[in-house]
Amino acid sequence: MAQEATSGKRVVGVLLGIVLFVALIAWIAAMQLEKRRAGTPADAPDDKAAVLSEGILYEAQTGDAAAVVAKDVASGKELWRAELGSIATKPILVIREQVIEVQIAGTPWMTLDRNTGEPIE
Repeated sequence: MAQEATSGKRVVGVLLGIVLFVALIAWIAAMQLEKRRAGTPADAPDDKAAVLSEGILYEAQTGDAAAVVAKDVASGKELWRAELGSIATKPILVIREQVIEVQIAGTPWMTLDRNTGEPIE
C-alpha cells in the first residue's frame, strides 16, 4: 500500500511538471507572436517619424519635399513647418529641452527651435 501511494505521488509530480512545461512553451510562443505584431503595422508609412511631447506632435516626412511639422494634438492645428529639402532616408527626431535634432542615418543633420521650427546653427 505504501508503494502505491509513493507511485501515485510520482505520477502526479510528473504530470504537474509536464503541464508547467507546456504552459511555459505556450507563454514563450505568445510573447514572440506579440513582439512580431508590435512591429511596424503593414499599413504604417515607412517615410515618417513622429514624436509626441507636451501635447505637440512633431512629425518628420521624407521625399522630395521633406519637412518637420509641429501640430497641436488637442486642436489638430499645424503650429509650424520646417522644410528639409529632399531626403530619401527616414529621419529620426530627438527632442532636447528647447530644440529638436533631426538625425539622418543616426547622424545629427539639422537642429530646429522647438517653438518656431527655425533652424539653429
